[in-house]
Amino acid sequence: MRMEDPFNRYYRYPVARWIVRALMRTPVTPNQVTLVQPLFAALAGYLVTFDDPRALVAGALVFELRSILDCVDGALARAKSMVSPAGHAIDALADWLGVTFLYAGIFWHFHLHPPPGGPWSAVLSTNGILLLAMLQAALRSFAADYFRLKYCSIFERGTDETVEALRRKIQALGPSSSFFAHVDVFIGRMGHLAFEHAWFDPERSRTSTSAAQVKLLIREESSRLTRLIGALWAISNGDAFLSMVVLTLLVDQLWLGQVFFATGGVVWIIAVLLLNGWFIRSASRRAKLAVI
Repeated sequence: MRMEDPFNRYYRYPVARWIVRALMRTPVTPNQVTLVQPLFAALAGYLVTFDDPRALVAGALVFELRSILDCVDGALARAKSMVSPAGHAIDALADWLGVTFLYAGIFWHFHLHPPPGGPWSAVLSTNGILLLAMLQAALRSFAADYFRLKYCSIFERGTDETVEALRRKIQALGPSSSFFAHVDVFIGRMGHLAFEHAWFDPERSRTSTSAAQVKLLIREESSRLTRLIGALWAISNGDAFLSMVVLTLLVDQLWLGQVFFATGGVVWIIAVLLLNGWFIRSASRRAKLAVI
């Protein structure tokens, strides 16, 4: 939970638990809750195309409903004991579709209603700003998922499972595997390529986190630095990005938010990644300093 978007942790998940209690008495499945989310995102994207603060607020509220349902599907899957790799892949695909629909509306909004020029105008077009904002959002999402698995497996199970979890998914693929299972593996491969800097080989790939580093990290689980790392991911993941986009819609500052994501947002997520790399690699050095 340390790595969860604060809006998820303190607001959406509590609301989701109330919804799950109601859905437990119905035949509604987690996948059905997941598959309806892109429809809300598409409606939100349509509302965002208008240059009217009331339409932007309506789009923000509709997309916020989608975000609440994104918390509901996982909680409902656990409550009904219906957790599966295919369900995770469907959820991931629905998330990407949701962001695509929302940003299709944002692109069209600024096509119809061009923003005022600024210092960036000589370097980047409006579409360039929006593309950079989307790219940093994708990096946030990939990175947060990767490091969430890494840290959760280290602190909860005493081993870095980023490689083994992907290896098990690949080995489970077969002729009858669903499209969503293949999507889940593809997402995992892209994460490994991005953060281990190598194409995943089920036979030879190994985690870059040694057993000694894992033990040292476990010893630091309650340290201030570890809590800082969790807090940084809480405001740096994909859900946090979407929360900030919704806030910019609510206060009618959509363009200012996009400029920030394309500039400060890029610097922010790169800095968080560099800090995490240092945190893991320097575990042994910190242990020696603690002894001294």
